[in-house]
Amino acid sequence: MAEKSDTDFTYLDQKLYALAAMVDTTIRFHVNNMDFDEMEKDYLSIWLKKERDPLLVTVIATMTGDRNLAPPQEGEGTEDAAVPAGSEMAAAE
Repeated sequence: MAEKSDTDFTYLDQKLYALAAMVDTTIRFHVNNMDFDEMEKDYLSIWLKKERDPLLVTVIATMTGDRNLAPPQEGEGTEDAAVPAGSEMAAAE
């Protein structure tokens, strides 16, 4: 059995990416089932501008659609496209 290197924490990276992907997927799944009227969206947008907690910022930005990636423009290649949140694990493999 191979010994773990004292400086190679790739296994820990993979655990962190898996956890981040699970949390991101859970947030997106539940937000997708919520409907907001314009007043609620405005309230959330104002809250988003003031919020400092990174987790709440992620949740509110998902709720308002500010985390959604813009679709690639016509003629742009996909090789330079941004990797969606939660896809880090696939990109690291």
